[in-house]
Amino acid sequence: MQEIVYHKNYELENTYWWFVVRNQIIKKVIIELIDLSKDDYVLDVGCGTGGFAKELLEYAQLICLDTNDLALEYTRKRGITNTFNCLLKDFPIAEYNPKIITFLDVIEHIVDDNQVVNNAYQSLNIGSYVVATVPAYQWLWSKHDEIHMHYRRYNLKQFKKLFCENGFHIVYASYFNTILFPIAVLKRYIDKLTGSDKKNNEPIDEVSPIMNSILKSLFSIEKKFLPKIFLPFGLSIILVAKKLQK
Repeated sequence: MQEIVYHKNYELENTYWWFVVRNQIIKKVIIELIDLSKDDYVLDVGCGTGGFAKELLEYAQLICLDTNDLALEYTRKRGITNTFNCLLKDFPIAEYNPKIITFLDVIEHIVDDNQVVNNAYQSLNIGSYVVATVPAYQWLWSKHDEIHMHYRRYNLKQFKKLFCENGFHIVYASYFNTILFPIAVLKRYIDKLTGSDKKNNEPIDEVSPIMNSILKSLFSIEKKFLPKIFLPFGLSIILVAKKLQK
């Protein structure tokens, strides 16, 4: 990602509606679906500035991987000291045997998504998990994806297939950020029609404190239902997959 994204993420991750609720939803899904102990390792691949990793510090041992020194510097500022600048395939995974590998809005940044999912499968012990999120729907592609250096967006069927074909058992998979979906789609099309999309070079759409609070409240409604139900559409996808055999 461009460096401006890391600066902006670190600045806003504790307060901006999308980061706050998204991280809470992912944490809730993990805690409710996976038997996680304080001694277990969670390997956060493509950790960014550590905004999500800090959410799990009270539940497990966190290891953060990224290939950007600035991202890892910000991660350490959040109190996570176990950081590595490397790819998953180069990480000494046998020394830690993580219970979970997370790819949180990461796989869309990787040219060969099949290879990285296969690497995760080969790296994990039987009974371990992958938790992944990605942006949904290629038809929602915008300047935002280009700024964040995405290669693709997914639908739920494609994303589940990616993991199944690499040997994983799907424990749970759903769209989320569903309540705000109609508003986001309308804004996306208005921006394209007016040309605003091409002019916007900001990695995050800034909103007023009042609007931030409203969006946070609306998005938070989904926390009550996930992962008890499956949402039929949304701006993002979340998936929990388990390795059942060699």
